[in-house]
Amino acid sequence: MPESKQQTLYGWGHAPLAECRTWRPEKQRELAHFINQEGPVLARGLGRSYGDSSLQPNGVILTERLNHLIDFDSNRGMVRVQAGVTLKELMDITIPRGWIPAAIPGTCHVTLGGAFACNVHGKNQYREGDFAEHVQSIRLLLPSGESVDCSTTHNREIFWTTAGGMGMTGIIEELTLKLKPISSSSLSSTTYSVETLEDMVGAFEEYRDSSDYMVGWIDHMARGEDIGRGIFEAATHIDTESGGAPLSAYKPQKKGLNVPFFLPSFVLNRYSMAIYNKLRFRKYSAWRKTETSGFGQFFHPLDRIGNWNRLYGKRGFFQYQCMFPDSPDVVAQMLTFLSALHSKNLFSFLAVIKYHRRSKGLLTFSQAGYSIALDFPNTARVQAVLPQLNRWVADNGGRVYLAKDAILSAEHFRIMYGKAATDWESVINQIDPNAKFTSLMSDRLEWKRRE
Repeated sequence: MPESKQQTLYGWGHAPLAECRTWRPEKQRELAHFINQEGPVLARGLGRSYGDSSLQPNGVILTERLNHLIDFDSNRGMVRVQAGVTLKELMDITIPRGWIPAAIPGTCHVTLGGAFACNVHGKNQYREGDFAEHVQSIRLLLPSGESVDCSTTHNREIFWTTAGGMGMTGIIEELTLKLKPISSSSLSSTTYSVETLEDMVGAFEEYRDSSDYMVGWIDHMARGEDIGRGIFEAATHIDTESGGAPLSAYKPQKKGLNVPFFLPSFVLNRYSMAIYNKLRFRKYSAWRKTETSGFGQFFHPLDRIGNWNRLYGKRGFFQYQCMFPDSPDVVAQMLTFLSALHSKNLFSFLAVIKYHRRSKGLLTFSQAGYSIALDFPNTARVQAVLPQLNRWVADNGGRVYLAKDAILSAEHFRIMYGKAATDWESVINQIDPNAKFTSLMSDRLEWKRRE
């Protein structure tokens, strides 16, 4: 069996950090051994969740070497894999054969087990839902040491408790995933600038029925009447007759620029980002620009910069993603939210808006409405303000995305997720009565009570 090793681990936001005892199994059959270790443990993929959800000082089981393709039915688009297979590895195999994952998050450097545990979503959530909705079944190693097969029809409660359950039900060993057919390796994308947040929402409504993907980029450095201006982008799969590149032309995305070390924290500031935003938003106008783009260019633009999280320095950053339920005053709510940030002199270096539909699962983040994702440097001011934002979001019927959270309180979690949180906690405490699987996040949110 692999020997344990002490490592400093952190999520993608580099905040917080934790000294963790780790194991890196080479074979799936070794997993049961680690559950028998004294004290709590946790499975971890590539650690691309942002906060403390993949941190457990007593024991972290690193699963990235359990990454074998078990079976791929290229006629039906059905693939069975070990949970350590990454989204990039999957796409590099299936796209040339005419299949693509239906739900693709903003990075391809995530394990499929982690994608299910966080129930990730992409720029087409409004159309295809979240990742778990396309998983046919999982094989789960329970805290008891028993492996069980779960699906939407068999051990259904465990399946949906594990989806978005942040690793609290055990270790995902295998997944069977249904893919989406494609006929080229290209998208037709339309991009243009909008002057107001109301215009941005109008663009989402206009393209909702005709596009496969939609996303908006908000200029969070804008002030006054310009708050909410940004860039809207919609994209649709096309065939080769419409100008798409053949499937055989697909090339795995390679990293371009790499950030070799953590930059000094002063490099990214509101002034340098204001200049970047000005240049970025000047690139587009109200005229709708339609062009053919590759998958990597559209789905994963930040993946072209290796270790881009180091741009924020050693103190790291918080990514804050919250939902605004669809309602007649949703634009006013979002404007109030953004204005509140500005009034506290808080500016995000990245602001992304997406439209969602209600998703499946007990602890699902996605509701019918809009989400905004923001990046804040890890400063004392930010740490003081984010709990206030959580209170505002909770009081207005919204919620934050757990895979990107590092500061939510147990009180605000229960307000945001309501009865679903109570039902979910009831199931995980039945599955894991001795709190074998915990994390710094689960301790912070008081999910499991140790006797």
